[in-house]
Amino acid sequence: MSSTPRTSPTHFSRIARRLDYETEMGYQKALSTVQGEADRIMQQGPRLDGAGCDMALRFLLRQDIEYWGPGIGAHMWPQAYHPVSMTLLRSGLCREAMEAAGRARDQGQPEPCGSEFDPSFLAAAGVEALDYGASSDEEDELEEIDPALLEAVDEPDRWKRHVLTQGVRSAFRLPDAHLLPPATREGLRGLAPGEAAARLEQLVREQPAAAEAFVLQSDLVLAAARERGAEGHRGVLVEARRWYECALAVAEVPLHFPMYGGASDAGPVLLWREESNRPLLRALFGLALVAHRQKRWNTAEMILMRLLYLDPGDEQQAGALLRQVRAAAGIVQPDGQGVRGANGGDGTGS
Repeated sequence: MSSTPRTSPTHFSRIARRLDYETEMGYQKALSTVQGEADRIMQQGPRLDGAGCDMALRFLLRQDIEYWGPGIGAHMWPQAYHPVSMTLLRSGLCREAMEAAGRARDQGQPEPCGSEFDPSFLAAAGVEALDYGASSDEEDELEEIDPALLEAVDEPDRWKRHVLTQGVRSAFRLPDAHLLPPATREGLRGLAPGEAAARLEQLVREQPAAAEAFVLQSDLVLAAARERGAEGHRGVLVEARRWYECALAVAEVPLHFPMYGGASDAGPVLLWREESNRPLLRALFGLALVAHRQKRWNTAEMILMRLLYLDPGDEQQAGALLRQVRAAAGIVQPDGQGVRGANGGDGTGS
């Protein structure tokens, strides 16, 4: 059987569907965009298999190549954290949450926590560091590279190699204002779901910098949907996404200011072991999981790469979710292993 031609309408339709999922522009507009860029799309790779379609979508989205794992972007890694809320948040509710948190007098800024993150345990586990010593001459940058000579687009867990290469990094902690008081948190556990939701709405008005309240809103939405077998329904995902985005907008307010004192050229880390960092880290993971279930795989990958940059210890198993996302996008995992989510399911919510 002959292979499907590279210009197959089926391939373009697939790219258009994913472009619609990512941008919510509508399928017909997405298809028109893909068809209008057909010639340039065909330059993104030798064939439009799963990886080729993925690279074409990245081109159409004009993604910042610095943050993307597979393909050419896998050769780069950020030197600073760029807040996700600067590029993803569109709703008025998120802007209101961010502005209210910014006005909170007790918001504060990130502070060194007197410790460092040492990735040497990765080397002990057999991870090899990447070589960042390539020439940066202008002629080299402009030279056309044969796609066949690039490293595999589907190398699993490549982010660990970047983390090892960066070396020791200083650890910071976010302001305690992101957390709810322990007594308040305990009181919420004793409430019925409806009462807890009402209490959380009150808390976000009283403590606008408490990103944890928004995270708990999302958790309530997903837990209630899970009980009735509707966790993957569109309306549930939209509502959970809204609360996670608000949590992220609030938790990232301090990160709009520079954090100094890194032990190397790489930026500082915000590790899970610092409790005040958890609302931000949980919001990033939750938002990526929702995006994955919405089939917004490029968005999910972007969020996960930034999460792994901030918390390379990966207590939430973001790396496992990243494997799911790449597999769902049609990028074959070279080790042939099945992909299971951190929650024990397939991550699709279906």
